[in-house]
Amino acid sequence: MAGISKYYRKEGAVEQAARTFWQWFIDNEYRFRELEKNDSDQALSFLEELIQQMQPFNPYLKALAGPDNNGNYELIITSDGDIALFSKVEELVNAAPAVPNWVFTAHKPALGFEGISIDLYGLQFTTATTSFYPIVQEDYPDEVSIVITHTEYSKELDDQFQAGGMIYLENGLGEVNTATKIDNYETGPVPAPGEQIEIIPISKLNEYLNWREKEFVEKYESVPAERPDTYHLLEAEDKDGKRMLLTVNMECRYWDKKPAYSWLLQVNINYSGDENGFPFTEQLIELQTLEEEIFSLLPGDRTILAGNKTYDNCRIIYFYVSEYKTTAALLNRYVESKETVYEILFFIRRDKYWRTMEQYFNLPIED
Repeated sequence: MAGISKYYRKEGAVEQAARTFWQWFIDNEYRFRELEKNDSDQALSFLEELIQQMQPFNPYLKALAGPDNNGNYELIITSDGDIALFSKVEELVNAAPAVPNWVFTAHKPALGFEGISIDLYGLQFTTATTSFYPIVQEDYPDEVSIVITHTEYSKELDDQFQAGGMIYLENGLGEVNTATKIDNYETGPVPAPGEQIEIIPISKLNEYLNWREKEFVEKYESVPAERPDTYHLLEAEDKDGKRMLLTVNMECRYWDKKPAYSWLLQVNINYSGDENGFPFTEQLIELQTLEEEIFSLLPGDRTILAGNKTYDNCRIIYFYVSEYKTTAALLNRYVESKETVYEILFFIRRDKYWRTMEQYFNLPIED
């Protein structure tokens, strides 16, 4: 029998972990302030120790620290763009005491593109070297897809341009805007004049993203009262004979209000199962109970259960919700307080047209 989920915390343990971390910080912050400005190795060592101290609160949070522009020091708590953990970042920062000489910030802040430079892999990302242009897909008009151009772009180094471009975006736009307002991101060369593609200064990207988000919110601000609720149960085997059980809300397939529920909440529940990765009967009942608990936890007027898949030692549940903040806070609290032998993980990302579900909606259904 498996042990209790590693995410489970006894009542009050999360709050105690936050208090313990901040007490450690109060006792040790002087070590960072006393470092020489060029002592990057010791600064990194301190941050690694600080991140270790955060792990009892949440094992996935990270941190950055350094002097700010006002003579103080700033500690930034980040989830590295993981939307599901934004609420945990804010919870920890909100629990921070007042500490002289320090400012505490939730998420990597927006610095703007003017005046910043990211140097990575011998490449320089500045307003002089980068620009952008949008890609509009006819079948997915509300998706925000952009190409970040670079004056020295080469296809052979695309991975490096992708990595450097993402860091540049996070610094210019801030962590939250980058994670929540861009659906698809690519890097590429500056288009040739004959391609008739208008490039836009990177300094105008935030303005463009705010306009697109405002337009999207206004278009779908009226969330429909009636929601799809017709489920089909399917059973199949893969090429190796492993059983697969699917439940799909097929009424969603042609529903034109999908973007009103634009956030995909994917919950993975890992189980032991038989030699083919299929749950035993008792486990199947317990997995269904967990799914129903999670569904009942979420606001009914802002949540749609799109389906689930039970296969290869994992029950994957697909919910679509109209906002991510409350959802993430509720799920984090549930996972931390649920005493269970199953490992429960969850992920949140923007999926305006429910593209994740297309593979299931296109399955043949027997009448």
